[in-house]
Amino acid sequence: MSDDIELLYAWRAGDRAAGDRLTRAYYPHVVGFFRLRAAEAADDLTQRTFLACTEALDRVRSSSFSAYLFGIARHLLIKHLETAQRRRDALERFDAPQPQSVLTPSGVVSQRQEHWLLLRALARLDLDKQILLGLYYVQGLQSREIAEVLEIRMSTVTTRLQRAREALREQVETLRAPAEVRDSLLAGLEAWARSLAPPPVAPVEMR
Repeated sequence: MSDDIELLYAWRAGDRAAGDRLTRAYYPHVVGFFRLRAAEAADDLTQRTFLACTEALDRVRSSSFSAYLFGIARHLLIKHLETAQRRRDALERFDAPQPQSVLTPSGVVSQRQEHWLLLRALARLDLDKQILLGLYYVQGLQSREIAEVLEIRMSTVTTRLQRAREALREQVETLRAPAEVRDSLLAGLEAWARSLAPPPVAPVEMR
């Protein structure tokens, strides 16, 4: 059992110092995960993720705290997006403005042109591929951890990663952009993807 999982059990038992250590270590990664697809609700979803960790009564069966944490985050993200889609469908008849995410041009602030093109390409992938690439490149999870998060076999992760990379590259090649920007991105696609990792973020006070 990892030290971080032990910290989680201590937090559940009332050790606030243990909870503080976990949130300081993982908050930037979780909020970064949500900001890629639900920027407007990232902080709230991050707090809900940690709250779900502390309120759960089951033993952690994941091989790492990261896998357990992002498994919860993934389910919350999917639920949030499904709810948001239902709201958008209901509002379409009123021609209401749609919320922006970091995957839209207006959500990209102070980014290189390669980042802008990469984010636009990611936005055109289906949600499963977005989550998979985000967990691998942006959050730096290992294949076995990703398998636990996505609830699939580890051998399947390799296959899906390859397909997701190919799909991302195809989207980059089809988007309109200056040739030099596209060539730069394609020449170092994995490095550019890893550069989307979130900067340190101070955890907000847990509610």
